[in-house]
Amino acid sequence: MHRRTQLTATLPLLILLCACAGQPEIPTGATGSPTVASAAEDANATLVRQAAALIGARKPAQALALAQQAIAGYEKKFRQDAVLSYSARSLAETLWYASEGAKTQTSARVQGPEWGQAYFLAGYALVDLHRIPEAKQAFDTAIRLSPRNSQYLSERAQIDALEHDWHASFDGFKTALEAAEITPPESKTAETTRALRGMAFAQVELGDFEAAKALHARVLGLDPGNTVSKNELRYIQTQIQRRGRVTASPVAAPPPASPMPAPAEPRVTR
Repeated sequence: MHRRTQLTATLPLLILLCACAGQPEIPTGATGSPTVASAAEDANATLVRQAAALIGARKPAQALALAQQAIAGYEKKFRQDAVLSYSARSLAETLWYASEGAKTQTSARVQGPEWGQAYFLAGYALVDLHRIPEAKQAFDTAIRLSPRNSQYLSERAQIDALEHDWHASFDGFKTALEAAEITPPESKTAETTRALRGMAFAQVELGDFEAAKALHARVLGLDPGNTVSKNELRYIQTQIQRRGRVTASPVAAPPPASPMPAPAEPRVTR
């Protein structure tokens, strides 16, 4: 089965993600002593926004250079030994990360979203530059900083899809779906449906068409106009029909028609 796969963060969502300059707040007195960085604007946040704009302009090399500068700045500024470091985009994520420190009686410091975004943008640029092993490392670090960020988890799962590791891809998208429960409202539908589509894509590649259909039905229940799921359902139906013809008459069946081209997940920045 020859189907093209691509990364899928849309440019508007990417720019919105990097425009969030405010830091989430957290109640004091929680076990694990989480702290939150100042909301003051800094040069690193500016670099992150500039990197996002360069990715939108299809200039991944320049975007990578700026993202790496921001990463170096944030690592120097925030990384501490014996402290759990996180990067959160919402109060819900902040509270979730703070609870991880409480579980282990470890100090947890929760920063705003830009630190994780810098790694995410670096990974995104590295994929465009066909430097996949380095992209994996960047996405993995973004996820360690933001383990309940559904978008980061989906992009990492897409790397597994690019490498045709369908079981790992399915598991990664499933984790992204679970994380979408605390996604900010403005991104919740997009990130939930992205995870569902990724799971469905993996199920098709694993041969479970019925499971894939059910997942796409969930997408359409949340987003009735989703063209990717509509096209994928047509593709799945074509594959089911082809499989039925071959099973019914393996000797006399005519050669199968060329498979209907399956839509790549849209990536505005390509």
